[in-house]
Amino acid sequence: MEREIEYNERKGSRTGFTMIHKDFLGNWLRVIGPGPTMLYLQLLSYCYGKKTHAWPSVGTLAKNMGVTKNSVRKYRKVLIDYGLIEKMYKRKSADGSYQTNVYQIVRSEDLPDPGQKEDE
Repeated sequence: MEREIEYNERKGSRTGFTMIHKDFLGNWLRVIGPGPTMLYLQLLSYCYGKKTHAWPSVGTLAKNMGVTKNSVRKYRKVLIDYGLIEKMYKRKSADGSYQTNVYQIVRSEDLPDPGQKEDE
């Protein structure tokens, strides 16, 4: 028996799942590879409801994915090159030092054509 989960548009959803466009895996996995795909899904999982920003540390992402920090950085570059992350910058802490990266994620339903990198 299936149980329906009601989605509250006004408050967003925190029910523990991430929605992606039905064609994302079929179109993007073979273009960018499994590592960048998993990083995109990790970042997207922080964007519940209608959020498009996430700020997990590289260390947190690496731990969650079971890879090194350098792998996360390499995967991140692929996502930026293909326009899956529109921009990335560092958030400053109260004392002025850089605390963590902030990522603007392109929602899976708004992704560019998977055949081209952003700078082409």
